[in-house]
Amino acid sequence: MFPLHDVRRRPVRSALTAAGMAIGVAALVLLGGLAEKLGRLVEGGRDFATGQITVSGSGTGAVTGMTRGGLLSREQLAALGAVPGVALVAPLVMFPLSDAPATLPFTLAPLVFGADLVALERNRQSRPPRVRSGRLLPTPGGDEVVLGSQVARYFHVDTGGTIAIRGKTFRVAGVLEPTLTGPDSFLFMPFATAAAVFWADGEDPEAVAARIRERVDHVSVVSPADAARELDRSLVFLNSIIVGSALVALVVASLAVTNTMFTAVVERRREIGLRRVVGATRRQVVGWLVAEAASLGIAGSLLGLLAGTLAVAGLNAAAERLGAPVFLVTARLAILAGVLPTALAALAGLWPAWRAARLPPTDAIRYA
Repeated sequence: MFPLHDVRRRPVRSALTAAGMAIGVAALVLLGGLAEKLGRLVEGGRDFATGQITVSGSGTGAVTGMTRGGLLSREQLAALGAVPGVALVAPLVMFPLSDAPATLPFTLAPLVFGADLVALERNRQSRPPRVRSGRLLPTPGGDEVVLGSQVARYFHVDTGGTIAIRGKTFRVAGVLEPTLTGPDSFLFMPFATAAAVFWADGEDPEAVAARIRERVDHVSVVSPADAARELDRSLVFLNSIIVGSALVALVVASLAVTNTMFTAVVERRREIGLRRVVGATRRQVVGWLVAEAASLGIAGSLLGLLAGTLAVAGLNAAAERLGAPVFLVTARLAILAGVLPTALAALAGLWPAWRAARLPPTDAIRYA
């Protein structure tokens, strides 16, 4: 009980120190939530891209070939199917539902995803989406589409309703369950012109990708390893910037704990010395002061986690009206926001505690 008693001795100073920690924790929750959302979005794209060999017209890069007009001819699609090791060629294309860019950063603007959804079940990594209502497969050659959950919410339409795509009206055959990844922002229709290539069982996808490069002219080929490498590199860079900024804010906040503990040590030199005289060991003094610093960290963690979670809920509610939620608070982020600040606060109090423990017991007589 000593740490809590000591924290209550100077309530204003302790409250200000805990508030400083809370601000750092709230920043960690907000920026960490942004990183978690971005990570979930990229993870879904990574699973899709690494479960197939993506082929598009020459002069386009990676998965972007599907959205930059890198279309394949009928002859090229036939040549892909003739490559040894290829089990299935699934034509597909992606293009923005409208010319307007994404309303918010780190979100996807609604995209039309033209594909054979039955063929996409051959993807080795990405599970086929599940429908919340209606049917997964629109009628081939008809005017039906299937909407991702975010597209349906954004356009306020459900199964059985209609939606206009670049001047043409389509009927909604089904709405997908939320995935927190790319399909939430997709509108699926049986329309296709690029290709996802699926390899046969027992084949090495990298070897199949190499054969496609050799045998089919004027195409850009992205193997699963190429896609994973490109997406992972981008995610690591962005997460390093986002989470690094949050950690800097948290470390700066922990310096306030160091300052508070140094002040506490100066004010309590007589008390510390008296405890040493009556038999307290240096280890006990260090433990007592570090526990006090950790209690400030715990208070800051709880306050910051609550404030950050409320801020995320409010910002996501506003972002929903503009397109899609931007933040995602996960269990691991909540645990990190609870444990890391407490550990940093205890570490910040270690130096003042060590200096206090070195105070000779005879100083108690001088300050008594």
